[in-house]
Amino acid sequence: MNENQMINRIGELEAELEKARKELGFATNILKKVFPEHSGHYFICGEVGDKDSNGLPKYIMICPAHGCDWHMLYERTEKAAGPEW
Repeated sequence: MNENQMINRIGELEAELEKARKELGFATNILKKVFPEHSGHYFICGEVGDKDSNGLPKYIMICPAHGCDWHMLYERTEKAAGPEW
């Protein structure tokens, strides 16, 4: 293999490595969504109270991590955020 072939092969391998890194990032994000209890991130574990016209409950329960024996209760405030059209 001559020098130009080696340089080309190195370029190909670098491109493959970058593609694999991107795919790993996508897979990691999907796994966090599918298995939040194993992600180390908090997750909604329940709801309490009447729902508003958008179907959102008055309270939601947030668990800080899988295996916790407690949760925090968050209350809907009727304040909304979003783009101003």
